[in-house]
Order: sequence, then structure tokens, then C-alpha cells
Amino acid sequence: MGNHLTNWKVVALVSGNIEAVSGLAAEDRPRTHEWIVWEWQAADKAEALQSAEKADPRVDLEWMRIRYEMDLNTR
Repeated sequence: MGNHLTNWKVVALVSGNIEAVSGLAAEDRPRTHEWIVWEWQAADKAEALQSAEKADPRVDLEWMRIRYEMDLNTR
């Protein structure tokens, strides 16, 4: 059985929204005023978002928002 994992980036935008991107869309991320919440391999977008939620408790998947509008690099 093959491994179907893809490299994903979960990015927080200044607006408070988060995005999970892979492939070409992920290459130039993060852009200005964005921060990487999580970056690694996942089977799909849902798994990438769930992993980001576990990695950073400020990620709230129910509302798809960052709970605190702080620099995500400061923990």
C-alpha cells in the first residue's frame, strides 16, 4: 500500500482566518502578514487542519479563526 501524504502548510492571516494549502499554493507561503501555524505531511486538508489545532491551541476549527490575534511565532 502506498503512502498518500502531501506536504501542507496551515497559515494564519492577520484577519484571523486560517488556510490550509499544499502544492504550488504553498510554495510562496507565508506571505507578508501571515504566519505558519503548522507545516508537515497530512493525507488531506482536514487532517492538516486537525494537526494545526493540536499544535497550537489558539486555532479553533469550529470557527476557523485564531483565538488570539498575536504573532503566532510568540508562544
